[in-house]
Amino acid sequence: MELVISSRELRLEVAHNVRHLGGYRTAAGTQTTDIAIRSASLHRLTDRGLEQLREREVLTIVDFRSDAERERDRTPDASRYGIRVVHAPVFQHDMSPAGFDGEFPGFAVMYAMFLEVGAAAYRTLFETFAEADGRVLFHCAAGKDRTGIAAALLLDLARVDEATIIEDYMVTEQLLAPLKEQWLPQMRERGFDEERAAALLAAPPEDMAATLRHLRERYGSAEGYARAIGVSSDTVSAVRARLTA
Repeated sequence: MELVISSRELRLEVAHNVRHLGGYRTAAGTQTTDIAIRSASLHRLTDRGLEQLREREVLTIVDFRSDAERERDRTPDASRYGIRVVHAPVFQHDMSPAGFDGEFPGFAVMYAMFLEVGAAAYRTLFETFAEADGRVLFHCAAGKDRTGIAAALLLDLARVDEATIIEDYMVTEQLLAPLKEQWLPQMRERGFDEERAAALLAAPPEDMAATLRHLRERYGSAEGYARAIGVSSDTVSAVRARLTA
Protein backbone atom coordinates (compact mmCIF):
# COMPACT_ATOMS: atom_id res chain seq x y z
CA MET A 1 0.00 0.00 0.00
CA GLU A 2 1.36 3.39 -0.96
CA LEU A 3 1.65 5.97 1.80
CA VAL A 4 2.96 9.19 0.31
CA ILE A 5 2.66 12.55 2.05
CA SER A 6 2.56 14.45 -1.26
CA SER A 7 -0.48 12.63 -2.61
CA ARG A 8 -1.97 11.21 0.60
CA GLU A 9 -4.00 8.67 -1.36
CA LEU A 10 -3.63 5.04 -0.31
CA ARG A 11 -4.21 2.23 -2.80
CA LEU A 12 -6.10 -0.67 -1.29
CA GLU A 13 -7.47 -3.82 -2.90
CA VAL A 14 -10.28 -2.77 -3.12
CA ALA A 15 -11.45 0.45 -1.45
CA HIS A 16 -12.12 3.98 -2.63
CA ASN A 17 -11.46 7.49 -1.38
CA VAL A 18 -8.73 6.28 0.98
CA ARG A 19 -6.19 8.83 2.15
CA HIS A 20 -4.31 9.85 5.27
CA LEU A 21 -4.32 13.26 6.94
CA GLY A 22 -0.56 13.65 7.20
CA GLY A 23 1.71 16.47 6.09
CA TYR A 24 -0.61 19.43 6.73
CA ARG A 25 0.91 22.49 8.42
CA THR A 26 -0.48 23.50 11.79
CA ALA A 27 -0.71 26.87 13.53
CA ALA A 28 2.11 25.74 15.83
CA GLY A 29 4.46 25.27 12.87
CA THR A 30 4.36 21.48 13.07
CA GLN A 31 2.91 18.96 10.62
CA THR A 32 0.09 16.49 10.98
CA THR A 33 1.08 12.84 11.16
CA ASP A 34 -0.31 10.08 8.95
CA ILE A 35 -1.86 8.30 11.94
CA ALA A 36 -5.41 9.14 10.78
CA ILE A 37 -6.78 7.60 7.59
CA ARG A 38 -10.18 8.37 6.04
CA SER A 39 -12.00 6.08 3.64
CA ALA A 40 -15.19 5.01 1.93
CA SER A 41 -16.74 1.66 2.83
CA LEU A 42 -14.37 -1.31 3.15
CA HIS A 43 -16.85 -4.02 2.18
CA ARG A 44 -15.04 -4.65 -1.13
CA LEU A 45 -11.71 -5.38 0.56
CA THR A 46 -9.96 -8.56 -0.52
CA ASP A 47 -7.64 -10.56 1.73
CA ARG A 48 -4.79 -8.69 0.09
CA GLY A 49 -6.46 -5.39 1.01
CA LEU A 50 -6.66 -6.46 4.64
CA GLU A 51 -3.02 -7.49 4.51
CA GLN A 52 -2.14 -4.06 3.14
CA LEU A 53 -3.86 -2.41 6.09
CA ARG A 54 -1.95 -4.57 8.54
CA GLU A 55 1.34 -3.91 6.72
CA ARG A 56 0.82 -0.20 7.31
CA GLU A 57 0.01 -0.82 10.99
CA VAL A 58 -3.66 0.07 10.72
CA LEU A 59 -4.82 -1.70 13.88
CA THR A 60 -8.18 0.00 14.40
CA ILE A 61 -11.12 0.77 12.12
CA VAL A 62 -13.95 3.09 13.19
CA ASP A 63 -17.10 2.38 11.17
CA PHE A 64 -19.63 5.23 11.14
CA ARG A 65 -22.27 3.31 9.18
CA SER A 66 -25.67 2.28 10.49
CA ASP A 67 -26.58 -1.30 11.38
CA ALA A 68 -28.56 -1.57 8.13
CA GLU A 69 -25.59 -0.40 6.05
CA ARG A 70 -23.23 -2.77 7.80
CA GLU A 71 -25.62 -5.67 7.22
CA ARG A 72 -26.09 -4.82 3.55
CA ASP A 73 -22.39 -4.19 2.79
CA ARG A 74 -20.44 -6.38 5.16
CA THR A 75 -16.81 -5.64 5.84
CA PRO A 76 -14.63 -8.78 5.73
CA ASP A 77 -13.46 -10.11 9.09
CA ALA A 78 -10.50 -7.89 9.96
CA SER A 79 -9.81 -9.62 13.28
CA ARG A 80 -7.94 -12.32 11.34
CA TYR A 81 -5.27 -9.68 10.74
CA GLY A 82 -5.25 -8.30 14.27
CA ILE A 83 -7.37 -5.29 13.31
CA ARG A 84 -10.11 -4.15 15.68
CA VAL A 85 -13.36 -2.71 14.29
CA VAL A 86 -15.22 -0.16 16.41
CA HIS A 87 -18.85 0.43 15.42
CA ALA A 88 -19.82 4.07 15.98
CA PRO A 89 -22.95 4.86 13.94
CA VAL A 90 -23.54 8.57 13.33
CA PHE A 91 -27.18 7.71 12.69
CA GLN A 92 -29.39 4.62 12.44
CA HIS A 93 -32.26 6.18 10.46
CA ASP A 94 -30.90 7.23 7.06
CA MET A 95 -29.88 10.89 7.25
CA SER A 96 -27.61 10.75 4.21
CA PRO A 97 -28.34 13.00 1.20
CA ALA A 98 -30.17 10.13 -0.49
CA GLY A 99 -32.31 9.60 2.60
CA PHE A 100 -34.01 13.00 2.53
CA ASP A 101 -37.60 13.11 1.32
CA GLY A 102 -38.39 16.06 -0.86
CA GLU A 103 -35.92 18.83 -1.51
CA PHE A 104 -32.40 18.28 -0.18
CA PRO A 105 -31.61 21.12 2.29
CA GLY A 106 -27.91 21.22 1.47
CA PHE A 107 -24.82 19.62 2.99
CA ALA A 108 -24.22 22.42 5.49
CA VAL A 109 -27.62 21.82 7.10
CA MET A 110 -27.04 18.08 7.10
CA TYR A 111 -23.55 18.38 8.59
CA ALA A 112 -24.82 20.57 11.42
CA MET A 113 -27.33 17.80 12.16
CA PHE A 114 -24.57 15.20 12.12
CA LEU A 115 -22.66 17.08 14.80
CA GLU A 116 -25.70 16.80 17.07
CA VAL A 117 -27.12 13.33 16.34
CA GLY A 118 -23.64 11.87 15.87
CA ALA A 119 -22.17 13.19 19.11
CA ALA A 120 -21.70 9.70 20.56
CA ALA A 121 -20.00 8.50 17.38
CA TYR A 122 -17.58 11.40 17.27
CA ARG A 123 -16.88 11.04 20.99
CA THR A 124 -15.99 7.40 20.27
CA LEU A 125 -13.70 8.56 17.48
CA PHE A 126 -11.77 10.91 19.78
CA GLU A 127 -11.52 8.32 22.55
CA THR A 128 -10.41 5.63 20.13
CA PHE A 129 -7.67 7.83 18.69
CA ALA A 130 -6.40 8.63 22.17
CA GLU A 131 -5.90 5.02 23.24
CA ALA A 132 -5.42 3.03 20.01
CA ASP A 133 -2.15 1.45 18.99
CA GLY A 134 -1.05 1.98 15.40
CA ARG A 135 -2.93 3.90 12.76
CA VAL A 136 -6.69 4.43 12.86
CA LEU A 137 -8.88 4.28 9.76
CA PHE A 138 -12.37 5.79 9.96
CA HIS A 139 -15.05 5.50 7.30
CA CYS A 140 -18.72 5.64 6.34
CA ALA A 141 -20.26 4.65 2.98
CA ALA A 142 -18.73 7.14 0.54
CA GLY A 143 -16.16 8.58 2.94
CA LYS A 144 -17.49 12.06 2.27
CA ASP A 145 -20.15 13.24 4.72
CA ARG A 146 -19.94 11.49 8.11
CA THR A 147 -16.26 10.85 7.45
CA GLY A 148 -15.76 14.39 6.15
CA ILE A 149 -17.03 15.84 9.41
CA ALA A 150 -14.72 13.53 11.37
CA ALA A 151 -11.71 14.59 9.27
CA ALA A 152 -12.59 18.27 9.72
CA LEU A 153 -12.84 17.83 13.50
CA LEU A 154 -9.49 16.06 13.70
CA LEU A 155 -7.73 18.60 11.50
CA ASP A 156 -9.21 21.51 13.41
CA LEU A 157 -8.15 19.89 16.67
CA ALA A 158 -4.64 19.69 15.22
CA ARG A 159 -4.93 23.45 14.46
CA VAL A 160 -4.83 23.11 10.68
CA ASP A 161 -6.21 26.22 8.95
CA GLU A 162 -9.73 26.29 7.53
CA ALA A 163 -8.66 26.62 3.89
CA THR A 164 -6.69 23.39 4.17
CA ILE A 165 -9.57 21.59 5.87
CA ILE A 166 -11.85 22.63 3.02
CA GLU A 167 -9.32 21.51 0.41
CA ASP A 168 -9.04 18.10 2.10
CA TYR A 169 -12.82 17.76 1.95
CA MET A 170 -12.93 18.65 -1.76
CA VAL A 171 -10.50 15.87 -2.72
CA THR A 172 -13.31 13.41 -2.08
CA GLU A 173 -15.16 14.45 -5.23
CA GLN A 174 -12.15 13.53 -7.36
CA LEU A 175 -11.55 10.21 -5.63
CA LEU A 176 -15.22 9.16 -5.82
CA ALA A 177 -15.30 9.60 -9.60
CA PRO A 178 -14.69 5.87 -10.25
CA LEU A 179 -17.80 5.03 -8.20
CA LYS A 180 -20.18 7.43 -9.91
CA GLU A 181 -20.88 5.09 -12.81
CA GLN A 182 -21.87 2.39 -10.31
CA TRP A 183 -23.95 4.62 -8.04
CA LEU A 184 -25.86 6.74 -10.54
CA PRO A 185 -27.99 3.86 -11.93
CA GLN A 186 -28.83 2.77 -8.37
CA MET A 187 -29.84 6.30 -7.41
CA ARG A 188 -31.98 6.63 -10.53
CA GLU A 189 -33.79 3.47 -9.44
CA ARG A 190 -34.55 5.24 -6.14
CA GLY A 191 -36.20 8.09 -8.03
CA PHE A 192 -33.35 10.59 -8.30
CA ASP A 193 -32.77 12.26 -11.63
CA GLU A 194 -29.17 12.27 -12.85
CA GLU A 195 -28.56 15.93 -12.02
CA ARG A 196 -29.63 15.55 -8.39
CA ALA A 197 -27.86 12.20 -8.06
CA ALA A 198 -24.60 13.75 -9.26
CA ALA A 199 -25.07 16.73 -6.91
CA LEU A 200 -25.44 14.40 -3.93
CA LEU A 201 -21.99 12.98 -4.66
CA ALA A 202 -20.40 16.43 -4.77
CA ALA A 203 -18.19 18.00 -2.09
CA PRO A 204 -18.98 21.73 -2.32
CA PRO A 205 -16.36 23.88 -0.57
CA GLU A 206 -18.96 26.43 0.54
CA ASP A 207 -20.78 23.77 2.54
CA MET A 208 -17.70 22.77 4.49
CA ALA A 209 -16.91 26.45 5.02
CA ALA A 210 -20.43 26.95 6.43
CA THR A 211 -20.00 23.89 8.63
CA LEU A 212 -16.77 25.28 10.08
CA ARG A 213 -18.51 28.61 10.74
CA HIS A 214 -21.27 26.74 12.56
CA LEU A 215 -18.66 24.88 14.60
CA ARG A 216 -16.99 28.18 15.58
CA GLU A 217 -20.25 29.95 16.42
CA ARG A 218 -21.71 27.11 18.49
CA TYR A 219 -18.66 25.52 20.09
CA GLY A 220 -15.68 27.79 19.42
CA SER A 221 -13.58 25.01 17.88
CA ALA A 222 -13.31 21.25 17.49
CA GLU A 223 -11.82 21.17 20.97
CA GLY A 224 -14.86 23.04 22.30
CA TYR A 225 -17.11 20.57 20.51
CA ALA A 226 -15.22 17.60 21.92
CA ARG A 227 -15.53 18.94 25.45
CA ALA A 228 -19.24 19.69 24.93
CA ILE A 229 -19.94 16.06 23.93
CA GLY A 230 -18.13 14.65 26.94
CA VAL A 231 -14.54 14.16 25.81
CA SER A 232 -12.09 14.77 28.64
CA SER A 233 -9.28 17.32 28.42
CA ASP A 234 -6.72 14.50 28.77
CA THR A 235 -8.25 12.72 25.79
CA VAL A 236 -8.25 15.91 23.72
CA SER A 237 -4.56 16.42 24.52
CA ALA A 238 -3.73 12.80 23.68
CA VAL A 239 -5.50 13.01 20.31
CA ARG A 240 -3.76 16.27 19.42
CA ALA A 241 -0.40 14.78 20.37
CA ARG A 242 -0.98 11.78 18.10
CA LEU A 243 -2.10 13.98 15.20
CA THR A 244 0.89 16.34 15.23
CA ALA A 245 4.64 15.97 15.19
